[in-house]
Amino acid sequence: MRFSLSLILGLFFSFAVKAEDEGRPLWDWGIGLGYVRYADYPASDEYSQLMLPFPTFQYRGEYLRADDREGGRAYLFKSDSWSLEFSGSGRFPLDSSKNKARLGMADLPLVLNGGPQLVYSSGGTWEFQLASFFSAAMRDDYIRQNGLLLKAQVVYRWEGTAEGPYNTQILITGTTALEANAASNDYMKTYYEVGGSDVRPGRSEYEAEAGFLNTNLSYYQRFASGRSSLYIGASISDYSWSANRSSPLHKSDYNIGWGLGYIYQFGESSKPSVSPEDTQGVINRYRQHRREQRLIPLE
Repeated sequence: MRFSLSLILGLFFSFAVKAEDEGRPLWDWGIGLGYVRYADYPASDEYSQLMLPFPTFQYRGEYLRADDREGGRAYLFKSDSWSLEFSGSGRFPLDSSKNKARLGMADLPLVLNGGPQLVYSSGGTWEFQLASFFSAAMRDDYIRQNGLLLKAQVVYRWEGTAEGPYNTQILITGTTALEANAASNDYMKTYYEVGGSDVRPGRSEYEAEAGFLNTNLSYYQRFASGRSSLYIGASISDYSWSANRSSPLHKSDYNIGWGLGYIYQFGESSKPSVSPEDTQGVINRYRQHRREQRLIPLE
């Protein structure tokens, strides 16, 4: 569904492997080059491509982590198996003049979604997520509230090593995710509503409605050796059960996206990272601070 922007954000934050966490720096930075092919909008039958260089940054702190084991997450609360986090997703804008189905309509804005996410983790391999994201639509001249996006996701992660050329060791990690998404009326309007002024032959008036959006299956893999990392990823989204399948802007039941990227790490901090097992939420820290205050003897 949001494969393109997710991959770019993932590459921007770079990736880390569980086996590498111990002894790694708190943060590091580098330069990357990425390419993605993605659907113009949900259930579109036309695609866009993007290739660009970008800076990368990894951070492995106590409350915030940005890597491929944890993704980009800010921990609100965390226990051994459960966590409450702030996370997000998004979609690129679209020049409607470059899409036949939307020709003559307003351009699609940049859409960013963010909000609380409840996560259950089983041994660092399986993860179950429930999220409620508030959505915002942004253009050059405005930012507006764009409804609500609901997500349920199952994630499986694995890792291994392989022998490379010249006796080098290659670290390999993979992430598979299956998600289901639903959205509010305002969110659906952004992509499927057709007002009276936008009616044309083959594009009838349509009022979008809230409900189920899609299921999405994605896979990402990383090959790392030394300071270099190579990434590949693909995603397939199924809109055949979408609540707005009758919209004239719903052009395809399936969207397939893919991308690849390369990152070279240039610098890092001297301070070591916080291991995933030692991370904690802001609420945890506040409660601990309150307990410590109560334990201070009064004079």
